[in-house]
Amino acid sequence: MSVPSGEFRAWAASVGLPAAALPLARALGVSRSTLQAQLLRGRVPEAQIVAAARVAGVAPVDALTAFDRYADLRGPAIEPTPAEVLAQVELADALVVLLDRQAPGARAALSGVRGMADPPLPGSVRQWIDAIDPGGLRATLAERWRMAPSNVSAAISASKLRPSQLVEIARIAGTSWTGGLAAAGVLTLEEAGWRRGARSDALTRLSDVDLNDLVADRLAAAQREARRLAADTEQAHRIQDTLG
Repeated sequence: MSVPSGEFRAWAASVGLPAAALPLARALGVSRSTLQAQLLRGRVPEAQIVAAARVAGVAPVDALTAFDRYADLRGPAIEPTPAEVLAQVELADALVVLLDRQAPGARAALSGVRGMADPPLPGSVRQWIDAIDPGGLRATLAERWRMAPSNVSAAISASKLRPSQLVEIARIAGTSWTGGLAAAGVLTLEEAGWRRGARSDALTRLSDVDLNDLVADRLAAAQREARRLAADTEQAHRIQDTLG
């Protein structure tokens, strides 16, 4: 889903963006044909609105809630839960903290070498959904979207959910509606209302047991991905050998 092009044009004019397609496309960093196609179809994707907001110097969250589709989301931002914050932590980040507990000073020594990357990260959408799932969330989504549960799981694992679907998931779970957009990289963590250093602080507060569990979870996910890539590579080689 997306927002009506008429609403987008009116909003763009209200924030001082060019009205004509060519200068507007240049300002947004997209081709004129791409923008015109969106306007002619009558739908402008949320990612384009976020890009336009950044160009206009408007907070992307304020820009999205200016449209009727998201108007009910206006208001103070909901803080992400600790589980949501930790869902955006990579294996290497957790390992640095684990190493620091075994060898104090390691975290400080690596701070200039290893910085926390912003989403999208491998598995970031799936991990976000796991963090907010009150139980049976995937089954609920399959019913609402009239999709097979396996297809819902595949879309989640492949991070193929649309922004509107991510917002819908957050609504169902009763959590911050910006969390999924941040996990998918539509919004930056800062734009989503996350406190600077939230992930680092969340890691620091973990007990040794919980930190070990987090590392084990990320290692297991990395192993699954490595096996999948190895299987894909082997299959590609077999096909190549068959074709000669």
